[in-house]
Amino acid sequence: MRQPIAEPGRYYHGRRAIVLRSGRSLEEERCSLWHELVHAERGDVECAGWAASAIERRVEREAARRAMPLDVMERRLSLASDWDDFVWHMKVPERWVRFRLTHAAPAERARLRRACRWAD
Repeated sequence: MRQPIAEPGRYYHGRRAIVLRSGRSLEEERCSLWHELVHAERGDVECAGWAASAIERRVEREAARRAMPLDVMERRLSLASDWDDFVWHMKVPERWVRFRLTHAAPAERARLRRACRWAD
């Protein structure tokens, strides 16, 4: 569902429902949806304060990993002509692509470097 809520998205455990803030881009909605789906899978009942919550940080890392699997990122890097093209192909905001890369394991980073035909 889309509603004019304060947060980007929210999972309501008791109703098994995800509400996304209306009026956002498709790319932004995808981030929120992935994030809230991880909450739903975990069975999280309530999380308070994203910045201060270790749970929220773990959920965000897992959501980004699921939204951008390593094999998909490798393929997109091999096809993209530059950074902007790569981000466009990932269909999420640039900040989330950077977030995913920041939290990639060293072995993942090495695979992505090998797949990339250009330098940022």
